[in-house]
Amino acid sequence: MDNSVLLKNTFKPLISHTQEAVKNYDASAASVIVIQDNQITTEWYSGKHHFKSGALQVNADSMFNLYSLRKTYVGLAMAIAVIESKVSIDTKVADIITDMTESDLNGITIRDLAAKTSVKYFGADRMEREEVASRLIKEMTGSTIAKLITESVFKPLELSNTQWVSAPHSRLVCDFQAADGYASIRIESDEGHERNLYASARDLAYWGNLHLHQGLMNNKRIIPLEVFQLVEQLREDTADRNRIFGWYYQKNGYYATGAAGCHCVIVPELNAVAVRMLNKYTHNYAEDQVSFNETFYKCLQS
Repeated sequence: MDNSVLLKNTFKPLISHTQEAVKNYDASAASVIVIQDNQITTEWYSGKHHFKSGALQVNADSMFNLYSLRKTYVGLAMAIAVIESKVSIDTKVADIITDMTESDLNGITIRDLAAKTSVKYFGADRMEREEVASRLIKEMTGSTIAKLITESVFKPLELSNTQWVSAPHSRLVCDFQAADGYASIRIESDEGHERNLYASARDLAYWGNLHLHQGLMNNKRIIPLEVFQLVEQLREDTADRNRIFGWYYQKNGYYATGAAGCHCVIVPELNAVAVRMLNKYTHNYAEDQVSFNETFYKCLQS
């Protein structure tokens, strides 16, 4: 069952694209939000939180697991920490995380973490990049990723449907990423680096809109401009300039995607953000990402 809260004809092809994805990937839940010129112009929900009897209908409060899209939240926290601490982006991580050796950390710098240009796992415990980033941020600011982003972004923007989930509740949409393919939700720590960041489509769209406007919302500065100047600096002088702080940059804008199909694309030229939420995805994700982004860009130009 579809529920179009608001549907601008211009963006109907984006809804059709998402409906086709639901069918092809066998997802039970989907939503689409478009923000242009700071206004929600399209808002669409479809399906249920899982396939079994009793599943809740998807609505504005439904929260999807963002998976790798969470890296944009980790990235923003890292950028804020760098600016607040006034450290060089080329500082070695081992100079800050003193209980791990330079060998354990493969000699990486903060720049390497920001652009993900080094190995994915570190030390004998095979610590993931995001956990290294979490420890780095805590050393630099005294805060976890979750606390830093909550205080800096979620509270000022009143984003109440974004959460690192450590206990189950009814707003959570199941996904099918578990090895056995069963519908499940992911419960982990509330520190901010693990794969348990859930958000509603609206909250994710507002997150994208904050980036579009470089930390300025409703003529109020939420995030220091220096944070976004750091992003531009990294794009200019980092070898892999197309992947910075969790975002992938392309000709017409930048985007991020998660393993279950949640996707956020930002087109600065046309002052627009699109979000597509799914709870089951495809291994052929690169083709889907390009196709969704191109469909959105064509809608904006029509």
